[in-house]
Amino acid sequence: MFGTYAQIMPAAKPPLQPVAPWPLSDAEAAFIKETVERVLGTDAVVRNFGSDPTRLDLHVETSTTPRLELDECKGHLWCRIERPISIIATKRGTRARGTAKIAYRQGVIL
Repeated sequence: MFGTYAQIMPAAKPPLQPVAPWPLSDAEAAFIKETVERVLGTDAVVRNFGSDPTRLDLHVETSTTPRLELDECKGHLWCRIERPISIIATKRGTRARGTAKIAYRQGVIL
């Protein structure tokens, strides 16, 4: 009725290679880091992990659980950076899920 297990499962593929994030200018990186630290706290760790030059993908690791602060931070960033911005926040010590895993693996700390 059913085939063996080897016939049902597809062949395994090697893992994808990490993609380097799109580099930011020194002025942009300094502005982003300063803004995030002002809004989310001085202990915030900011990672740039997006490889698309038309948008900005950031991951922030903080000791608190930010809610509305992320929107406030985006608003401040949009004052100088004119492209779509995505900010993902993780509370320090919790397990990374979804896109936060990509940020931890291939992101660059600002």
